[in-house]
Amino acid sequence: MRIMMRLALVVLAGFAGSLAAPGPVEVQSVAPPSTQQRTILGNLTVAEVWVADGNTRLERIGDVSGVAETPLGTVWITTYSEILAVDPSDPSGASDVMITQREGDGPGELKSAHRIAIMPDGNVAVHDLGRDAIEVYSPAGKPLRRVQLPFSVQWVKGFAILASGDFVLSGGVPWLESAIHRFNATGEHLGSWADGAQAEEWMARVVGTGGATHALEDGSLLYSSGAPHSIVRYEFPPAGDGEPVGRTVSEMPELLDAPGDDVLVKGVDDEGVRYTSFNVWYPQSHAVFALDGGRVLNAIRREGEKGDLETVWQLFEPSHEAPDGSTHALVGEGIVSVPYRLWSLCDNGEILATRMDDLGVQTVVRLRMNVK
Repeated sequence: MRIMMRLALVVLAGFAGSLAAPGPVEVQSVAPPSTQQRTILGNLTVAEVWVADGNTRLERIGDVSGVAETPLGTVWITTYSEILAVDPSDPSGASDVMITQREGDGPGELKSAHRIAIMPDGNVAVHDLGRDAIEVYSPAGKPLRRVQLPFSVQWVKGFAILASGDFVLSGGVPWLESAIHRFNATGEHLGSWADGAQAEEWMARVVGTGGATHALEDGSLLYSSGAPHSIVRYEFPPAGDGEPVGRTVSEMPELLDAPGDDVLVKGVDDEGVRYTSFNVWYPQSHAVFALDGGRVLNAIRREGEKGDLETVWQLFEPSHEAPDGSTHALVGEGIVSVPYRLWSLCDNGEILATRMDDLGVQTVVRLRMNVK
């Protein structure tokens, strides 16, 4: 039996000139838990088909906080106060444009850009964590409007725009016990739902709450809780009011432990001053995407046996025989040898991601996945 994701098979003209060591990435197949009676259907392969090198092409920007492809074919890369629009068809980088490159309060300027998403009308939305606002641009980079949010969503792990145009953020809010928060086009809070993290200390609850999100064209929302493992698809009432209805795609509570208070690291420095830092590298789901044919890809980031970061890729497909009342069954799973950070899904099914070298330099890549 052969399963292949219906992905683009041709690299766009001009991509080859910007490739850096392209080709398949080794994936270690992982047998699913025997109690689930699941079968791996062949080998999962991941290949880099385009690269924007962090040491050369991206040397002018800082740490990447979001990546997405616009309707014009450009790839927008956000850092804390900058947006770089990269033209993949120009390997020289001469066509790359800085949309904004400084912190400020002017039109289109950012305080602390965090996540980026493409709106149903093709415009580009950037969540400005420093201002608790959403900045909206045209695909060409023209600032259109600023949507001020009524409160701060902290430790954001997911940002999506529903087919209705409503904004969705997933993260912690100190005075709310919910993980997903919905705002309309003017910033009005429409509601919050999904359980937040469980912990004794309120700060740990805020840090551990939330997960990856992905908006579907039919108006629904995929949500993958950071930890424990739980993927849910939410459908909204036609009128847009009322609570969304959640349907479990998959749950594997034994796979990822809830971090609880362990996200907080407390100690005393050399001068005797108490401090609190944060352990944000606990094992967690960090990306979820709806693929063609009703399939769902979920990516887990964790520490491997040798102490290095690794990502586990899980592929689910609809099944009437899914366990525990879920709508999908696990049909493919593998450990990818490169700990990619997955950011967004392109229209052709390829994935924009980043990888980091030993010096902490981030490179943006475009990935093509096949399951044979």
